[in-house]
Amino acid sequence: MRLNLIFGFLGSGKTTLVRRILNERSGHQATAVIVNEFGDVGIDGDILEGNSIDMVQLNSGCLCCTLKGSLISAIEELQTGADIERTVVEASGLAEPSDLLESLWDPQFGAKVDIDLGPVVAVVDTPKFPQIREMLGDFYSEQVVHADVVLLNKIDKAEAPELDAVHDIIAQLNPDASLIFTEQCGADLDIVLDGKSRKTKAHQPHDHGHDHDNDHDHEHGHVQFDSLVLGCRTDVGRESVEQFFQSLDPQVFRAKGFMTIDGEPRLVQFATGQLDIHPTEGSHDGRMVFIGRGLDRQGLQEKFEIVLGGGV
Repeated sequence: MRLNLIFGFLGSGKTTLVRRILNERSGHQATAVIVNEFGDVGIDGDILEGNSIDMVQLNSGCLCCTLKGSLISAIEELQTGADIERTVVEASGLAEPSDLLESLWDPQFGAKVDIDLGPVVAVVDTPKFPQIREMLGDFYSEQVVHADVVLLNKIDKAEAPELDAVHDIIAQLNPDASLIFTEQCGADLDIVLDGKSRKTKAHQPHDHGHDHDNDHDHEHGHVQFDSLVLGCRTDVGRESVEQFFQSLDPQVFRAKGFMTIDGEPRLVQFATGQLDIHPTEGSHDGRMVFIGRGLDRQGLQEKFEIVLGGGV
């Protein structure tokens, strides 16, 4: 079974890439998807619904630590219980590739399943790369360092000098990776999926010098994240929603979920200061997930309730 690992920080475009893979490849090859989300609610899995695929959602933690065992079990089940030719793993935006690769090369796991590892892919929000790297340091850079293919995404939101500067930084961090500029993750899927990974069983375990915490607090290299889920079942105005997100604390890196806005169901996604609101089909449960560092849970909830009540 071919296994494709997709990494990338919160809001970089991983789900967009997975959706492209499913739309263009799942009809020709039996494909499964394992979606990992740090928050308690699986928004990305809901976004990907509608494709005739086997999907496993692993929420409330990270594949490289708290959900490591769940990931291994899911791969084993897909390998032995279904005629799956390819499994795509969309890792949490907080996952560390090195830890996940160590799990895959664990002798006990390797004895149970036959994995053909495809290129390890990292999706980067190109315009935000310098800002996020400055805030998060080595933890953020590691997703790039361990990739075989790096998609420098969202190039439509940056000027040429910015793109060139980020390209040069990433080329220095990982000179062996294939770097591809993309908009909406529009890369050649043959390169993304069908090459060979340089990550082999020679990838040796190592000590990161950090601890892994519980489901709601996640610490990598002394960078700690937590999440908050808030209900939003009332109809709200778009202007109020936009003003709410404009006023968010910069420590809120990511928010995503479904809301009813001006009488219509909408998918709401916020990533490092950028808000996107898109139409969505079908019903939704009206919940938003917020992910960040040192979240002021009470303050965030109070501000959100004001929006739901019709205020700003």
